[in-house]
Amino acid sequence: MREVIFEQTSVTNFTVQEFGNGNGPIVAVTAAVHGDEQTAIHAAMLLMKELEQQTINGRVKVIPVCNPASFRNRTRVSPFDGIDMNRIFPGNAEGSPTMQLAHALWLETRDAEYLIDLHCIGAGGTTYTLGLYKEYPEIRELAEALSLPIVIQSSGVRGQLFVESCQAGQKALIIELPAGQPGGIIDIPAAEECCRAIIRSLHHLGMVDASPSGSSVSFYDEITTLTAPHPGLFIPKATAGESCVEGDLLGTFEGNSVIAPFSGVITTVSPPRYCFAGESLAGIAPLEKSQ
Repeated sequence: MREVIFEQTSVTNFTVQEFGNGNGPIVAVTAAVHGDEQTAIHAAMLLMKELEQQTINGRVKVIPVCNPASFRNRTRVSPFDGIDMNRIFPGNAEGSPTMQLAHALWLETRDAEYLIDLHCIGAGGTTYTLGLYKEYPEIRELAEALSLPIVIQSSGVRGQLFVESCQAGQKALIIELPAGQPGGIIDIPAAEECCRAIIRSLHHLGMVDASPSGSSVSFYDEITTLTAPHPGLFIPKATAGESCVEGDLLGTFEGNSVIAPFSGVITTVSPPRYCFAGESLAGIAPLEKSQ
């Protein structure tokens, strides 16, 4: 019997890259829990190149492609069993392939004090940090250290890697990045800024000397999604990442104005397209009430 390899791609294992001298905190950075979120993968790859040039006091573990099968398939869910892995952590060693993978990732990240999980919000989205900053003051501090301008309170849906990690006592959050869907597209400037943000957080933790300049940070409450009431044509009139005030025009749906229901920040705006009932037109997060 001979084995013929036609492509150097494995869909049943993931790679862990480690950097640092071990004399300090342990930080895990994960990407591609959803395989089509490729801005996140690119950010992780850039981070690894940067870490090779740094003296790191502590240890940084980077897993650039957590879900190899869905990455190869360019899909959010696994082609093995159709499961969204970011709803089933900590997984199950005796479950379906995705359940087993989630369990292996869970075990691999248990020694980290901090976990930064990289995701993509899709076309028409903007970069923001997502975390349970109201429940965990240390998450607020970590988000401030990243110095990305928008920080949003998560709804805390269970089964997500960062939520379950917080429940387990780790300091964990998500960085959402533009693009990814559809088709695994990459927003290169967003990936580059994400890499710089993670370096800023490592500097805050005393792990690296260099610290690229960042932005002032504003905290927002949970996102409200405006959806199509029925099939129709949506035309955007606003841009994700912009602030809005109540009554601002976000777009038109079948010629009718889609208006911001409150003041805040626009997290997503659908590209021009024919939408169906229940599909997202725009997302808005209100400014944290204490600000």
